Amino acid sequence: MSDRISLPVGATVLAAWRQFAARPDYVLHVAWIPALLIFAVGALSGVVADGPPVADFWLVVLALLNFAVLVQALVAWQRYALPQSHPRKGLTGLRAGRAEFFSLLHFPLVGVLFVPLIVPTLIESLTATQEVGGGADAVATGLVGLALLVFPGGLLLIRAALMLTAIAAAGKTPISLIATANRVWSLGAGNSIRLLLAFYLTVLPAALAFALLPDGMPALAQAAASGVLLVLYVMLCGGALAGAYGQLAAGSGKSGKTAS
Repeated sequence: MSDRISLPVGATVLAAWRQFAARPDYVLHVAWIPALLIFAVGALSGVVADGPPVADFWLVVLALLNFAVLVQALVAWQRYALPQSHPRKGLTGLRAGRAEFFSLLHFPLVGVLFVPLIVPTLIESLTATQEVGGGADAVATGLVGLALLVFPGGLLLIRAALMLTAIAAAGKTPISLIATANRVWSLGAGNSIRLLLAFYLTVLPAALAFALLPDGMPALAQAAASGVLLVLYVMLCGGALAGAYGQLAAGSGKSGKTAS
């Protein structure tokens, strides 16, 4: 087994973004269905706000479907970004296979990828707490909790999130989830901070653009912009994880090849 490598943060970030320029057709191939669903959820949210309870129920169903499709997009883009991968052909790059199902079972790991998106909202909430007379202790506690979530918590969770890439890389090959989790954890050893930096820097532009969407936009324009930026963000998550996983696996003497 070869010596471990130090994950090159800058090269990982640039590679994740360069993939969009290399295959813009495949970006659209993967993105159009999840972006359309996000637009539908956003557009319908305003319509059903004053509607009957059954309308809220179907909106929740559509939102859950939207999450499942975003996971499919995450897996599809990881497959594309992994070394020696073969992008899926057809009308869409998405599929509902074993890797997508296992990734859905690991939804807490999928959820942690959205932390950079929710940080601005949490900061705004803490600011509002202070403005309405919330105690300094409450604000300080919130800031400490946010710091723990973003840094030490992020170090643990981003290493664990490589499990999603290992599942995507396995394709149709049978795997043991426990053995894969142990292997993934060992892959990230000594690179936790680099992993977190590579991930945050990769997704930062999309996260900032999403956070800075003006509140006064027309509802349909807001829904359309949210759809585009959120899918871009998810695909960047996949690119960052796949790039890091491929390099760490190669540095440890393990293959990062994926089955299509």
